[in-house]
Amino acid sequence: MAIVAGIVLVGVNVLIWGGRSQVNGPATVQRPDEIALLQPNESDQLLPQGEVGVQLTRADFTGQITIDGRVIPQDQITGDPNLGQLQFDPGPGKDIREFSKGGHTAVIEWWPRTIATAEAARAKGQFRSYTWSFNVG
Repeated sequence: MAIVAGIVLVGVNVLIWGGRSQVNGPATVQRPDEIALLQPNESDQLLPQGEVGVQLTRADFTGQITIDGRVIPQDQITGDPNLGQLQFDPGPGKDIREFSKGGHTAVIEWWPRTIATAEAARAKGQFRSYTWSFNVG
């Protein structure tokens, strides 16, 4: 029974991520191959409590999210790192309670899971990043 529930949960998450990846109009920026999905997409509107995240194409990467110059602590990142998912939901007790209206910038930085830190990945030339903007209305 638990296995069936787990499979259903994974299926629902895949459908949610698929629905969120819809691009309205042509993309103006070529994303790196390692990024399967962004939430929100480049230049999209987001609610003040909306989720910012990424789905990496390979589960052997780890990473971090920076929003408006603030690195989001790992204990505030959700998603399944074994599936390459990094997500941040603002809220009480988090570095960002809610997003203010206007433009925001997010950065996803990633590196192989076998390298412990972003600094070590930079030193080994295994560090990648992607920056995008979104709006809160």
